[in-house]
Amino acid sequence: MSASADTNASVPDQHLLRMKVWSQRTWVARCDDHLSGATLEGRLADFLQEAFEYAHTQPDLLDKTTAQIAEAVMAGILHSETVPADALQAALHKITS
Repeated sequence: MSASADTNASVPDQHLLRMKVWSQRTWVARCDDHLSGATLEGRLADFLQEAFEYAHTQPDLLDKTTAQIAEAVMAGILHSETVPADALQAALHKITS
């Protein structure tokens, strides 16, 4: 007996998925063991700026909204598991407030 494929399941946007992977790999490459508090906020702010600059050079992402790109970037950072999610959320909140 085989499971049938769910034809109603949405296919992930491959361009945003690539942005997520880029974010994860790039964040890990720039991450160190001393990311906490103000250091984390500064690094995250710098990284978000870099990520958006990178995204704007990608023709496949030009039609994506800022929210879609931000979601892909944050998903990549969170998936990297380099910093606890609650610390990242707190830093993001301080940056955007």
